[in-house]
Amino acid sequence: MHSDIRSGKRLASTAVPAALVIVGVIVTGLALKSAAGWTSTEMGVLRRVNLAHTPALDWFSLTIDWLFDPPLAAILVLLGAGSILLATRRPRTAIQFMAIVVVPWLGTEVVKLLVQRARPDIPSLAHVLVLEPGGLSFPSGHTSFAACFLLGFFVVARGRLWRPLLAGAATVVVLGVACSRVYLGVHYPSDVAASIVYAIAGVTLADGIWSMLVVPHWSERRPPADAVPGDRGAANVS
Repeated sequence: MHSDIRSGKRLASTAVPAALVIVGVIVTGLALKSAAGWTSTEMGVLRRVNLAHTPALDWFSLTIDWLFDPPLAAILVLLGAGSILLATRRPRTAIQFMAIVVVPWLGTEVVKLLVQRARPDIPSLAHVLVLEPGGLSFPSGHTSFAACFLLGFFVVARGRLWRPLLAGAATVVVLGVACSRVYLGVHYPSDVAASIVYAIAGVTLADGIWSMLVVPHWSERRPPADAVPGDRGAANVS
């Protein structure tokens, strides 16, 4: 009973605000979609950034585009879960990692379908490195995945001394991915900014639901760590 109360309080204090943030992201996307003047301003930013191309930045951005494409992203999730399993010997932690990364990552596509913001006018750019005809722009899937993936490691690393270092490295990587999407001209700046906000809220929501719905039941099925193998049989006999 007390565990249910604690879980309910945690859900109310973290998951509910996170859900409200996600709703706010969707509303913002709908507003941006309808703001022709703002979209024109952002397109001007993309054209100016596009003129600053260098071979090194081209290589970096195209590598990010390839690395965080959905097929390879799915492999990265499996590799991440496998590394966590090897390091912790805890299947629950590996499964938790996959759940809090994959669920919000897939949710990005739901937000895209709800908002329906078109991609930038890529063919009008001076240097076209990636041509993605059609498709939806808000939020950025690559940026959202990078943020969810690294936040997943951050969540399961609770209590680790190197967690602050992980947070710093994750921030640099996510910002690098976000900038690369603007550099390639496949997303507006507001798309990638919204992706980061969405990913933080999405992982928070997924972790809150996991803590309330999965952890209590998982714990109930597992015998106490200090239980003697013969205890259960002795209890049955008595």
